[in-house]
Amino acid sequence: MTPRKHPHAVDAAPAVRPGSEPAAPRPAEPGADPGPDGDGSGPPGAVVVGLDGAPGSRPALRWAADEAARRHAPLVLVHAYRRPATGGFPGYNPVPDDLLGGLRDHGREVLRAAAAEMARRHPELTVTRVLRPGRAEVVLRAVSAGARLTVVGHAATSRLTGVLLGSVALAVTSGNPAPVAVVPPGHLPDGPIVVGVDGSPLSEAAVAFAFAEAALRRTELVAVHAWNDPALDARRLEPLLIDPGSLAEQERALLAERLAGWVERYPDVRVRQVLAPRRPVPGLLAYAADAAAVVVGSHGRGGLAGMLLGSTSHALATHARCPVIVVRHPGFGVR
Repeated sequence: MTPRKHPHAVDAAPAVRPGSEPAAPRPAEPGADPGPDGDGSGPPGAVVVGLDGAPGSRPALRWAADEAARRHAPLVLVHAYRRPATGGFPGYNPVPDDLLGGLRDHGREVLRAAAAEMARRHPELTVTRVLRPGRAEVVLRAVSAGARLTVVGHAATSRLTGVLLGSVALAVTSGNPAPVAVVPPGHLPDGPIVVGVDGSPLSEAAVAFAFAEAALRRTELVAVHAWNDPALDARRLEPLLIDPGSLAEQERALLAERLAGWVERYPDVRVRQVLAPRRPVPGLLAYAADAAAVVVGSHGRGGLAGMLLGSTSHALATHARCPVIVVRHPGFGVR
């Protein structure tokens, strides 16, 4: 029996020739859309989620659907597949000719099952399915061109290899056009929204997103300002010339100043201001344990160098037990 398709679900899948990447989309199947847009991006203002069929992607799927429902936004389910890299002798191809066809069929089934589950969870959602060949992070970036939010799962078996070798989640946070939420398994759905505040333009974008998110969820916003990195470390030789109490008051005033305009814009959001006398990552992780999500800005350094250097956003996305939302560009995702 053919599975019944949810009335709001739309497929978007290109052609695949065995052993090669497609040059043009294949004809649409009955009831399918050959592509969400001509340029391969998803519907404007959508919540986009990457799925690979592994159990670790299910929490990301559910979190993305809940987020789309809160925002009254369409949900885009994305599955990417590609031919595995192989070695061997010249003239010997260890990959079966029908491998790409099998990968495509598997991806179509992953998307069908996910769409059916989301139709039961949120019947009001408009769901689009996108099946494309290529690297997962590249496909997600293309589909996310006009998105409000991109969601990926993160269930690395080794946190060390997750940082040094780079997972899809870390690769997407490095260069995605929309804010990226990295969702680990087993997180708590409820709790405050935590945002890191350092006074920079990137921090301002994160604060804007965090206020909007807290307003959507009708929950508390915890604004964390880590204020001794690196200034106090450099002043250890001048203990008699520095008044820690005075420094704390200055940083408290700075934090209040950075939040003042947003407090006026979102008067219904309850805000707790926190001074964390420690480095940003441990300071934010201390409040992430009970949070619904942590929001941070990022310089978005792509590639291996950015991962090896370990920015605050990458470190949080790797170690936090709640979703971490990385906001790279001012104005993206604040709707």
